[in-house]
Amino acid sequence: MVEKRWDMKFVSKAELAKRFGISPETLRVKLKEVKGLETGRRQLLYPWEVRLVWEWFGSGR
Repeated sequence: MVEKRWDMKFVSKAELAKRFGISPETLRVKLKEVKGLETGRRQLLYPWEVRLVWEWFGSGR
């Protein structure tokens, strides 16, 4: 489930990895699986990107 408070702010990849309980390196690999997401070397994710990641991983992929 997408947390409401995440809808309004940028989130770093490190913070997102911590939320998922995985290492930042694992998150980096997993983000490549998300269709429509191109973060490159950028460390902050836009709010719409955070929602996309939550939807992708929340669906059992």
